[in-house]
Amino acid sequence: MRTESAKLPDELQTLLYSFAHQQVSDVHFEAQPTQYLVRARRLGWLREHQSLASHRAEQWIAALKNAAGVDITQRRIAQDGRFHLQVQETSIDCRLSVLPTLWGEKVVLRLFNQQSQALKLNQLGFLPEQQQQVTHALQEKHGLILVTGPTGSGKTHTLYAMLTHLNQPDINISTVEDPIEIPLPGINQTAVGQSGGMRFADCLRALLRQDPDVIMVGEIRDAETAQMTVQAAQTGHLVLATLHASHAMAALIRLQQLNISHAQIAGSLSLLINQRLVLVGEQRRGVFDLNQVDEAAQQVLLGSPHQADYWQRTAQLLKPKHITP
Repeated sequence: MRTESAKLPDELQTLLYSFAHQQVSDVHFEAQPTQYLVRARRLGWLREHQSLASHRAEQWIAALKNAAGVDITQRRIAQDGRFHLQVQETSIDCRLSVLPTLWGEKVVLRLFNQQSQALKLNQLGFLPEQQQQVTHALQEKHGLILVTGPTGSGKTHTLYAMLTHLNQPDINISTVEDPIEIPLPGINQTAVGQSGGMRFADCLRALLRQDPDVIMVGEIRDAETAQMTVQAAQTGHLVLATLHASHAMAALIRLQQLNISHAQIAGSLSLLINQRLVLVGEQRRGVFDLNQVDEAAQQVLLGSPHQADYWQRTAQLLKPKHITP
């Protein structure tokens, strides 16, 4: 990623600056038959912002691709890049994804406003007793802390706050991410695909030979990564990870689909966090449901999924306890 501020057309730069201050996480430039559609995702909701003439949108896309260091002449393959934008006192990191579609290139920008990054646990929106639960789980030497929620709910941001809390000179913290969203000094961050095309599982396998104390897996996407994540949590490592799931029960079902047994879940999972975002004043805040996997919860999870009341008992175990900030 380039360190200097990108040079963009004034109108585009002003638009991105405005989006960053509105807490927009993603900006979509979508090719239509006669124009481009600009949509913005805020608090998880994607809404139309404006339409652009195709020729102007293509000029903007060329400028974005040039800023991100990708091939502006190539329009038939998917491309990814990053760039930095400095507007007055606002510092914005942008992740670019380009994908060819029927009517032209679609571009999605993920925005990271460095001034709005709250990387402390007490700034995320946890209730006092919830923050106590999280802090207690982070003190453990092993176990899996799993953060779930829909796309754009701030899961990775929550993990970064946990890593910041743990970051001490006597702890070896390593991450596997796709991509690295926020650089964290003192933490060993590896981007998937930037080291000979390694996958999550490849990076995680190598990372386990690096004497880690704490491991962060940006996202559990496949069965192999899921197995290695669970095994690491059971063999003396504190593991933080995210999983796409709309609620806690869906997370358990998803792990089962990834060939993780209920015994493995009971033996590795220490804290299950489900989150979404709300707007409080002018700031995004997380709303969290926490489920601590204590001995009673382990006994429920160790039961047979074939028993008639198994899922009913599990649903009761995972019933949300807090739904408002």
